[in-house]
Amino acid sequence: MNKKLMAVAVAGALSVPGMALAQVQIGGSINLLYYQHDPKNGASSKSDIAELAEPELYIRAEEKLGGGMSVWMQCASSFDVLGAAAEGLCSRNSAIGMKGGFGNVFFGNWDQPQKLVFNQARGWFSGTNALFGGSANLLFGGSASGVSNPVQSVTASPVIGGTTGAATANSANAERFYRRQANTLNYHSPNWGGFTLQGSYSADRESTGRPESSTLSPRMYGLAGNFNMGGLWVGVGYEAHEDWNAANTTVGTGASQYGGGSDTNFTVGVAYRFGFGLSLRGVYSESEYEVSNTGNMKVKGYGMYSDWRIAGPHTVRLAYVLGESPTGNTSQNVGVYRAPAGATVDAGGENFTLAYSYAFSKRTEGSLAYNEMKNDPRGTFSLGKSAATVGGKQTTMGIVLRHRF
Repeated sequence: MNKKLMAVAVAGALSVPGMALAQVQIGGSINLLYYQHDPKNGASSKSDIAELAEPELYIRAEEKLGGGMSVWMQCASSFDVLGAAAEGLCSRNSAIGMKGGFGNVFFGNWDQPQKLVFNQARGWFSGTNALFGGSANLLFGGSASGVSNPVQSVTASPVIGGTTGAATANSANAERFYRRQANTLNYHSPNWGGFTLQGSYSADRESTGRPESSTLSPRMYGLAGNFNMGGLWVGVGYEAHEDWNAANTTVGTGASQYGGGSDTNFTVGVAYRFGFGLSLRGVYSESEYEVSNTGNMKVKGYGMYSDWRIAGPHTVRLAYVLGESPTGNTSQNVGVYRAPAGATVDAGGENFTLAYSYAFSKRTEGSLAYNEMKNDPRGTFSLGKSAATVGGKQTTMGIVLRHRF
């Protein structure tokens, strides 16, 4: 398909005098899941589930400008062949930018540097889906895709002084660090002897929802560095959310709300590929939430992932993730994280995944997977298909079919 499109692009360029040659590609991927889910309780009862995980159809185009520079664009959209859900055009990684010897600068809706580090660590395993994922639920409170800054319409930050004004908008996923952020300016560096750098910050387009007297300026900042040489990879990611009010904390009386503070995440990943088909990867995550002008919460977690290609098309995969109980002095919950103050501990959880994969070709693979999420006595984590029960456990078991085109 790509060759045909290239031929069309070439023919079009040659037929129009002075027209520059543009390269266009169309491709994508489908991950079909069919599995049994237990428990079958919560807001909606589920037993056997058929769904897709991050299906994608993309269009990419690039034009050479000379001097080693190019302008490029990508529009990646959800490609749900089951018809169960529909998302907008360019709802996945989509952008327009320029690249050259200086690196790659682009605007768009894109995976953030912290997420890119974690994606390297998790590898084959999903961040959030119920059959071969769940790590991001423990480590980052879930995921957020195609989202923008929250709108904080209070007139002052409690970090500085008092507050007056209304509540917030766009803040449903404000506590989550595993993000594909909309309206961002991004920079990805060239490869400097195995070292690469990624940076990003979000545009302040939501400022129209705040009065001019407001001292708040909700923004997201991200930075990551990676070193990759031989079989070794090391990545460090950092992300900061300014004035996001992740806990949606109400202070004082009436509609006044806490609207300031800085919430941060620090993620470190390490991987090594051995010569006999074994890949071992680890990740450490630490998040800190400034829940109010006097309260805070800290969340730590660890993950280990492995893929062992035993022989030919056969691969065994294993993942284990531990989310520790939150610490700090706040009595306010932050998303799925339970308030640490005034309560007993044991509010963490763990996730275990085991899979066997068979590669039918370079582009098609089938897998059998088992996934389990187990809460500590006060934990309330879930795989996203049934409502969490305090201290409960959820399991899934089924098949995965992956195809790239």
